[in-house]
Amino acid sequence: MHESLTDCLRELHLPTIRRDYESTGERARQESLSYERYLLDLVEHECESRRSSRVERLLRESRLFMEKS
Repeated sequence: MHESLTDCLRELHLPTIRRDYESTGERARQESLSYERYLLDLVEHECESRRSSRVERLLRESRLFMEKS
């Protein structure tokens, strides 16, 4: 099941969820979180990761100086 899920997440281009679903699932079990809360945590991490990557990529592509002189 682990391998199949990982393959599906790779195909859907969800790298953060693929990386974090096991540890987040373990935390959800320990804290008795609902399925919805578990899914929300995973999706929020994916969104944060994508936002951060996008900002980094746009800054890199802008070729602006990062330090003031």
